[in-house]
Amino acid sequence: MSFQSHTLSRNSFLKVMMSGVAGVLSTGFAPPLSLRAAVPTATEPLIPGLTPFIRLYGATATEIGGNAKMDSLKISVNCKDSSGIKWNITAPQAGEYDLFISCAVPGPHFQLEVISGPSSVKSELKITEGVYRSTEDGWYFNFERKRLDGRLHLSRGVNPITLQLSAADKDQGVRLRCLEVVPVSASVEITAAEASARPERASTDWFVKAGYGAMFHWTDFTQPREGTKKLYPDAVDVLDVNAFASLLEEMGAGYVVFTLNHAHPHCPAPIHAWEAVHPGWTTRRDLIGDIAGAVEKRGIRLILYINSPVLTNFGKTGATGLYELTFSEEQFTEIHKNVLSEIGSRYGEKLAGYWFDSWYQSLAAYPDVPIEAIFRYCKVGNPGRITAFNFWIFPVLTPWQDYWAGELNALQNPFESRYIQRGAGTGFQAHGMVSMLESWLHSETGPIPPPQFSTEDLIAHVKANMERQAVTTINIGIYQDGKIEQSSLDMMRQLRRAIRGK
Repeated sequence: MSFQSHTLSRNSFLKVMMSGVAGVLSTGFAPPLSLRAAVPTATEPLIPGLTPFIRLYGATATEIGGNAKMDSLKISVNCKDSSGIKWNITAPQAGEYDLFISCAVPGPHFQLEVISGPSSVKSELKITEGVYRSTEDGWYFNFERKRLDGRLHLSRGVNPITLQLSAADKDQGVRLRCLEVVPVSASVEITAAEASARPERASTDWFVKAGYGAMFHWTDFTQPREGTKKLYPDAVDVLDVNAFASLLEEMGAGYVVFTLNHAHPHCPAPIHAWEAVHPGWTTRRDLIGDIAGAVEKRGIRLILYINSPVLTNFGKTGATGLYELTFSEEQFTEIHKNVLSEIGSRYGEKLAGYWFDSWYQSLAAYPDVPIEAIFRYCKVGNPGRITAFNFWIFPVLTPWQDYWAGELNALQNPFESRYIQRGAGTGFQAHGMVSMLESWLHSETGPIPPPQFSTEDLIAHVKANMERQAVTTINIGIYQDGKIEQSSLDMMRQLRRAIRGK
């Protein structure tokens, strides 16, 4: 099934999120003030150094030619036979450079050549693998990050780089996310950093034992089943957390993922660091604290969803897909430091994890952001807190996280092992996030539609994953009063009996 939907799908969500938050504020919230003034200058530099990676995206190309074409979201380039992409890059030093490509390759016999002046690297691309199934309309979503054989010689300063692709099958195409150019001299340092990240990861044993949990996109887009929609702060005030926690218990959920923000920068808790950046968007009631307390009594853990570009007020995208940014890279880091430190200290061990959305955008916009530091801010108040940065279908470009975000939407192929061996999440704890809805939230009036998959298929999927110590999060449509549709509840009850035996 395609990831696109008539409701708030990945496509439409990105359009809302990137259209400029100030232009789409919900009624009842104050508009942002001077956001730049809200973030104080750090007393010490938060960005210790610039990344050695030079990442080349379709959005940064000087030319996309031949049979290459940028996709509608401007986040990847579809390259068929006789495709070419050109960039100009600035090399920090003369010498040899390693090349890494993040792409989805659906079949054999794709020939790639990367050229800069007299230097070139040729490679035959191998079929990429992963858990995603091909869609009926031919989309192939299994991206992997691969090192190309050979090295490219660059002179210091500006160098033109050309990527050329040829294929035996004129109809099939490779989807390119990015080409990375890395000085060989930095390879040892990069390898050491990746090795140092592994022992820093929190244990995912409790996550594996839980087997499955529930997710809810409860936001200012969320509708009532019938009647008049409440303003978001009013809905926060009256949400019955004990009834919500009992619902989770009835589902057999081992944990719940709950949205702090989504397409708009609301926060259902009085977090001062959040209020400083988005005045009027926090609430008097600490709904997060109330949920954390209610689920803890029932042995259910809480994971918070945070959309980083919305938190940091990414602006709309331009014609090429580049972002109009509000903050500097250092301010982006400072905002995360302040917000995560306050949240972590406030909730302590009652907060078991984070799921950060839209990090393939974040890292493209801020290539030098110190993800290791942000990873450590996530541990404030609970060193065992687990964290994932969502790169969607694209390869994860940081070792600093505890599990794969695993945005799958529809039921895909089950995982083959606890730690992913092939695909976008290679090396991380296996975790997949599926949605009963074709989209991620119910944002239209009227009843929530029936689940997009059958109970039997969901049970088989969760069981297959649990046999391999992989985890499944099930996103469920929710109404503004915290209730769900009967068809969704019936499915989750049957899943509970099949998995929990009661």
